[in-house]
Amino acid sequence: MLYSVLSKARIYARMSPEDKTLLVDSLQSILKINCGMCGDGANDCGALKTAAVGISLSEAEASIAAPFTSKVHDISCVVTLLIEGKAALATSIQSFKFIELYSIIQMTTAILLYSIGSNITILQFLWADMIALIPLTLLQQRTGSCPELTKDLPTSSLFYLPVLLSVILSSLIQAAFQVYFWVDVTRQPFYRDPDPTIDSFTETTTSF
Repeated sequence: MLYSVLSKARIYARMSPEDKTLLVDSLQSILKINCGMCGDGANDCGALKTAAVGISLSEAEASIAAPFTSKVHDISCVVTLLIEGKAALATSIQSFKFIELYSIIQMTTAILLYSIGSNITILQFLWADMIALIPLTLLQQRTGSCPELTKDLPTSSLFYLPVLLSVILSSLIQAAFQVYFWVDVTRQPFYRDPDPTIDSFTETTTSF
């Protein structure tokens, strides 16, 4: 009976604070859907806390219980919240890919240099971490959201096949290019093997 009502009803009225909380909880536990709640008074606090996304339309009592507070006292803020939420989730996934790929590149470089008894120099570490990495990281985080709400849904999990495949393939491509350039440099007439008597942290390397 309750399932039938929840799946068919579209408008609920004259509800007590406890009923609102029960409704939101039932929608999420029985129908297995993510439920959002907008409220502007103290009688909405329970439902705002129970909902997956609670938006307070008032800066009074409800704003204490809700994770989000809107200065615009209508539900138009829901669209803005969904747009920004999707953008934040997509940016988080891309940031993970960026950091993972950077780690793979640096690890591949270190392995190649260790194989010939050398290492990445301190200046090269500083160049990669400060000159190359920081500007890219700042620019990536300043990527704006889509101007309008779209039907595309970003994945909410890192353990998602397209995400894992893109990470693995990009890592293999980067590693393959590094190996190719390393082999190509070792075949050049100017190349010489590193001198074991020289500290590897002060010797100039060309693989990074």
